[in-house]
Formats: sequence, structure tokens, C-alpha cells
Amino acid sequence: MNTLKTAIIAFRQKNAYFPSETLDSVIDLLNGNNFSVDVVTVIHADDKESFKETFARLDGYFVLVLNSSHNEYEICEAIDGFDKINHVFSDGERKVMIVEDSPRYLKIIEKRFLPELITASGTDFGKVTFKLFGVEERALRLKLDEIAYGIGGIRFNVIGEFLDYKVEIIYDRKSTKMSYDEAQKAFINAFKDNIYAECDVSLQQRLVDVLKLRRCMIATAESFTGGNVARKIVSVSGASEVFYEGIASYNSEAKIARLGVERATINKFKPVSGEVASAMAKGLMASGKVNVGISTTGIAGPNSDDSDFPVGLCYIGVAFDGRINVYKYNFDGDRHAVINKGTNAAMFLAVKTLKDI
Repeated sequence: MNTLKTAIIAFRQKNAYFPSETLDSVIDLLNGNNFSVDVVTVIHADDKESFKETFARLDGYFVLVLNSSHNEYEICEAIDGFDKINHVFSDGERKVMIVEDSPRYLKIIEKRFLPELITASGTDFGKVTFKLFGVEERALRLKLDEIAYGIGGIRFNVIGEFLDYKVEIIYDRKSTKMSYDEAQKAFINAFKDNIYAECDVSLQQRLVDVLKLRRCMIATAESFTGGNVARKIVSVSGASEVFYEGIASYNSEAKIARLGVERATINKFKPVSGEVASAMAKGLMASGKVNVGISTTGIAGPNSDDSDFPVGLCYIGVAFDGRINVYKYNFDGDRHAVINKGTNAAMFLAVKTLKDI
């Protein structure tokens, strides 16, 4: 048998595209289990000749991600001499798994395909997971490549978006403990100000956990994030123990009426300013019901307001222990990206304030 390889063949409808997020998710899953993907091919769903030619050229393991309009039997008509055992097709050397493109496909690959792949390759590996926020993906990957190149025997896998990333340090049976320890130390030294967890936990879960640990109650006052921070927090089971209220004070008049922000402050500094973010956080604390407050104000785009401040300019206030700290950001990307980066930043800053990261 030739050297074991991993390939993904994705089928798309004619005159349509195969969603890149599907391929990215499968690749991330395989990478996180110490398997690199050697070949990625996208073929028209009705182009059986291209499939036959592609399949004939490849050796090793394959995972086929299908468009939902096709089933495994239609595809397998083009594969001769394969028998099906436990959802995996094999001709004695090559093994194929066919997965429909649906919300459950990742679980199917993880539970059915990966065990077969691990057994066939004899892979023995381990990994440790960190969560971090606030580093652009390109800069993060460049630094991780630098660490891996300098040490050897380990590699990094990165999964995430909107400045919030899961980083896995992966090592196999050939790695030495010294290499792994050195890589982990180098990673922590490089990103100590950005790490918020040493396990695979979401920002909102981490925030709720820390609030419970500190026996704190939190409230949010949001402008450009429009209630996203509150929504994220209450998505966590048990959030009712630590979440008091969320105010989406999108309009300046709402900031004045609901949070007690002075009109003079808004007129002098504009709604998107550190001063207004601070006043919003102060208004949350005035109720006496909470001891942690988060405020957000910014310009999500696609256009600026009458202040002519740049799109992506944001201020986030965090009130705790009698102090209010305000943080300024200039996020890039479209409206969706700016809102989500701001939402993640607000939760991270609250965790950092409570944990002194």
C-alpha cells in the first residue's frame, strides 16, 4: 500500500459553489486529530468522469463530503470493487467514507471516520488546548509557525474567528517531552496577555464561570453590539445566577433616559467616545444591584455617523470594584465582523478584569 494520505472530494451542484466553511470545518477537525489533508478537490455533482479520474489518481484514505441532493449509492456506482463495512467502503487498500453535507456531518466524521483513520495510520498523539483572544489570525499563525519551526516535533492547530481562537499544541509519539514543554512555554510567553483558558471553553462560558467564582452580578449596556453581549451570556446554562439585565441603548436618547448619561457629555464628546462608554458603565452601577458592568459604543458600519469617526472605532467600558476602565479598539472587517469582534472583546475584557490575566 502507498503512503497513507487524506483527501477530501466535495461535490457541488452545477453553476453553484460548495460552501468553504464546510471544507474548512472538516480540515480543522482532521488537523486537530494530527492528520494533514493532502488533497482537496471540488467537482460538479453530475460530472462522474471527473470523479472517476480523480479517484483513480489518489491512494490512501478519503472522506467524501456530498451535496445534500446526492446519496452515497449514486457516488459509489463510480467506484468498482468496494465493500461497505460500518459506513466505510474499502477495496482492501483504500478506504472511503461518504458524508452528506448536513449539520451532523462533523459528528459523523468524528465518530465513524476518524477511528478508522487512526487505526489504519497507527497514529498515537496527544494535544493540549488553549483559548485566546485579541490576536489577528495571520499574526497568530506566523508566530506559531516560528515556534514550531524552532523546536520541532510538535505542531499547532488554530480554529476560530473574530479574534477568538482555540489553539491546540499537538505532539505525536515521536515527540520528546522536552520539545512539548518548550513549545508550551514559548506559546504562553508569546500570548500570556491573550490567553483566557487552558481548555476548550467559550468566552461566554468562561465569563459566567468567573462571575460565579467571584460571586458577582453583571449587567450590560450596549450600543453598537445591540444586545449581543447579553445574548451570549444568557446562552450559558446557569447564567441567571450572575446576569442581572441587558440594556440595548442604541439611540443617544436611550443612553440619557436609561443610563443617566449627560446630554452635555454626548454633545461634547459624541456618542462614540470613551467618555460616553464610561458614563454608560457608571449608569449600570448606579442601580446598586450589580458589581460588574460592561458598556459598548462604536461604529459598526458600513458607513460612519455624523462624527466622521472611522468605521470600526469602538469603546468598551468595564466597571468593577469601584473603578471604570475604558478600552479603545479599531476593528477591521464588515459590519458583522466589527459587531462580533466587539462582542468578544467585551467578554474578554470582563474576564481579564475579574481574573487579572
